[in-house]
Amino acid sequence: MEAPHRDGISLVIPAYNEEDRLSKSLEAYLPVLKSFHRPYEIIVVIDGMDNTYGVAQGYASQGVRPFRYDMKLGKGGAIREGILLARHVTIAWVDADGSLSAHDLQTMLEVSSGFDCVVASRWVAGSVWLEKEPLFNRAVGRVFNFMVRGTLGLPIADTQCGAKVFKASIARHVISSTVVTNRTFDVAVLYHARKSGASMVEVPVSWRHDADTRMPIFRVIPIMFITLIGIRLMNLPIRKYLPTRFVDYFVRRYARD
Repeated sequence: MEAPHRDGISLVIPAYNEEDRLSKSLEAYLPVLKSFHRPYEIIVVIDGMDNTYGVAQGYASQGVRPFRYDMKLGKGGAIREGILLARHVTIAWVDADGSLSAHDLQTMLEVSSGFDCVVASRWVAGSVWLEKEPLFNRAVGRVFNFMVRGTLGLPIADTQCGAKVFKASIARHVISSTVVTNRTFDVAVLYHARKSGASMVEVPVSWRHDADTRMPIFRVIPIMFITLIGIRLMNLPIRKYLPTRFVDYFVRRYARD
């Protein structure tokens, strides 16, 4: 692993079959990174079967680094790989669909100079829904957040918004403790970051729900709730008394996407 540049920015984008949306996102985010006049890179982690790699490779001359994997990593797994590949001291990640505006990414990067972790939030004062998710999705999200707060004591209004900015040292330390790579990855990362004493802040964003979202919500809901309970169990003193086969089963059955 290369030593991180003292002042650079690495932006990680997990991309599963995103050839139709990735170019628009890169066109939006590249000017933001260039505007900081710091070294930068965009790491696109690809685990699908379409031409996402070819699209990303077309931007190689502008600092885009695509990495293709033959196995399905899951969103969290792809972000994890991106963190390990990152070469700079500030690591951000966003969804490939461009739901986070370029303006909000710039704001998050500006704020990150004062915190270890910056969390994009759709549920704090100042946030705007440009296009809302379906009511069912929002209701499930609020129930899930209530459980996150009650189960893990994590005082974050929106763990699931797909954009974060971390100091690289914190991000690498946190993922060493995180076995979850499914849609609960963000919760696990923030939980371990808070346990480590990292400072964090939520930044309001303007969010546009993508109707072409790739998240199969009815399939992932039960897995996310079970994984949340698992994260809590794995971080209680009782963890050392749990049979190894139980832990292995949980990781294999629920923690992976």
